[in-house]
Amino acid sequence: MREEFVPSIFRDPFIPDGEKSTYHVGITGQPGGMEVSQVVVHNRGGYHTTLEVGPAQRHRDGREPVMSIEQRIGRIDGRLHAETYRAQTFSGSTLVSREEANFVDTVHLQPGGLPEPYPANVMPIAAGLTLLRGLEFAEGLMETVDVWLAFSVHWPLLVRVEKQVVLTGPAGVFSCWQVRLRPGFEHVNGMLDKMVGSVVPPFLAHFEVSAPHRLVQLSFPTQMSMSAPRATMELVS
Repeated sequence: MREEFVPSIFRDPFIPDGEKSTYHVGITGQPGGMEVSQVVVHNRGGYHTTLEVGPAQRHRDGREPVMSIEQRIGRIDGRLHAETYRAQTFSGSTLVSREEANFVDTVHLQPGGLPEPYPANVMPIAAGLTLLRGLEFAEGLMETVDVWLAFSVHWPLLVRVEKQVVLTGPAGVFSCWQVRLRPGFEHVNGMLDKMVGSVVPPFLAHFEVSAPHRLVQLSFPTQMSMSAPRATMELVS
């Protein structure tokens, strides 16, 4: 816990202990794709999540790339915050890369700035599966999240709750909140932010209306072009 604790925007959605979600990621009409699975368990008043990413179809040579991400999500006064992140990528049994971060009670070196703590709303990309479930879902709600990318680099992500829709997919029929996500550039230049918002395709996330607001589908661009094909991450079970 930081000396001067600043609550995040993420409320606790009360995820059940041991919840497992499996997603298929791919481009509509194209073979293959990836499988993403996440398990959430209760841990010291918060959550511990384990995320595994790999090809949907495994080959016999056993050299497929597989990523494993473990995260600790803390809880203080009913609000969630990212605490730790550890990711490992393997090619078969060979370690390819490892990345680790601690967000609480630490300071980091900013490019061109002084050392300072991470912001209260810092969020590793993979933690969005858990933290974004804690949004105060209401039509028109707008928030800014600091997405952690690597090392000391984090970038504003603009979050807007748009409307309720009904989605039908492999896991069933769900009433969902549609949430629009895009990188923000207001801190760089206001005109640049408006330009990016008009030409860069957004991410569209759909969270179940019923608590604990599990992610049902995420649609995202494969290229920075409005006409480029989009990929989907879709709840399977």
